[in-house]
Amino acid sequence: MPKKIINKLRIKRKAAPKTSQTVFTPPGTISYVGVHREGEVITETIAYGPEHYEKHDKIVYSLPNDYVKWYNLDGIHDIEKLKKIGKRFDIHPLLLEDVANTTQRPKTEFYPNYVFQCIKMISYDEKDHDIEQEQVSIILNEHEVVTFQEQTGDVFGSVRSRIENNHGRIRTSDSDYLFYALIDSVLDHYFIAIEKIGDYLDVLEDEIFNDPEKESLNKVQNNKRVLINLRRSVYPLRESISRLLKEESRFLQPQTKAYFQDAYDHCIQIIETIESYREINTGLKDMYLSSVSHKMNQIMQVLTIISSIFIPMTFLAGIYGMNFEHIPELTWQHGYMYFWIICAVMFVGLIVFFKFKKWL
Repeated sequence: MPKKIINKLRIKRKAAPKTSQTVFTPPGTISYVGVHREGEVITETIAYGPEHYEKHDKIVYSLPNDYVKWYNLDGIHDIEKLKKIGKRFDIHPLLLEDVANTTQRPKTEFYPNYVFQCIKMISYDEKDHDIEQEQVSIILNEHEVVTFQEQTGDVFGSVRSRIENNHGRIRTSDSDYLFYALIDSVLDHYFIAIEKIGDYLDVLEDEIFNDPEKESLNKVQNNKRVLINLRRSVYPLRESISRLLKEESRFLQPQTKAYFQDAYDHCIQIIETIESYREINTGLKDMYLSSVSHKMNQIMQVLTIISSIFIPMTFLAGIYGMNFEHIPELTWQHGYMYFWIICAVMFVGLIVFFKFKKWL
């Protein structure tokens, strides 16, 4: 394939975070791996109970033990801040290393003093038709949940609203239900992203069927990459939630595990939808090639019919254009008119014949 065509079909890929900087460092060395960020880490504390709610724009440790506390950090590029938080909550250095490394796959780990959950938060960009991923690390211990996010802005608005307005059972439940609610909120936004991808697939299908262009193949190829990245985020999450269901922990109450079963079912549904969309996307590539081939066949059919019509006329013109002195019809007074009459009859006759054969 020519180099120019390869360059046109090449899809732009976002630069992946460099992980080589952590390869030769001792285990437990906390170093940020991800997109370069600057600015101050934004912190938030939400404390609540059945009859109590308060919110602070900073980390507040001096809160009653019977309150459920949610500590949220937006920004993990500040290593000193991470170490300070880790010391306060007695977080193992290996776990903090995973928090700072944004290339982690979704996973669940059980420690004596807490449960650790790593998950990918997904949003779909309808303008660029791409997904944006952000790693969220969630730590659950007794009456406390700590979340670490790469940047400001998340999908937890509904959870905050339910806590503030005392909707549902979240205010009457312990921290393990908050832990579930955060995971469930991330999964709900997977459904939103998948729905938008499905709508885009419908648009691509109509575009390829009606008027396939070279850019259509690039769009299909880019959508394939989006689905692969989405699959990489969801497949490990199925195993992760399965561990939350099967393994015992003093921080996970039996009544909360029923909700994790629902989250597991959602995860399976998301995976099945992604697989079906991947098959549809592969079919779009085949449809593009078929549509282009069909379009080329139509063009060749028209050109062939035009050639077939003019070949007999060219044959006649060739005969009477020869430089022989004695050609019988050259002396006819109305020979030129007869020539055009014969050509017109052949033209109409061939058109009728092609119509009869349904070639037109």
